[in-house]
Amino acid sequence: MHYGSVNDAVEANVSLDVHGENGATEQVAFIIDTGFTDEISLPQAVISRLGLPLSGYADEFILADGTTGRYSIYAAHILWHGQLREVEVVNLEGDPLVGMELLLGSNLNVDAIPGGMVTIAELPAESQPEMPC
Repeated sequence: MHYGSVNDAVEANVSLDVHGENGATEQVAFIIDTGFTDEISLPQAVISRLGLPLSGYADEFILADGTTGRYSIYAAHILWHGQLREVEVVNLEGDPLVGMELLLGSNLNVDAIPGGMVTIAELPAESQPEMPC
């Protein structure tokens, strides 16, 4: 289970250890963004410190403000529900985000008040969605 809190701007936050290819690990505070459909985003400074390898580009990425662009995609590892998991990292400046692709198969509970508790629990295996081949 992962625990976090709600900040004064009423944003749900969780901290995760992000592991890079160069052996570096950094604890990163993420904002949970249910409108972000990918796994996680990180700014370039964190990507550089962790030495994350470039894995491709997202050509049709649309941000919440409606802007579109080509964004770099990197690979990283995080400890998620007790297992080291490889994740795609979208290079976006601003606050690091946790998106719905990472939350797939999880229960997210947010006490939506400043200082409220955030919990992310893994759903039982029988309720997990079947992943396409």
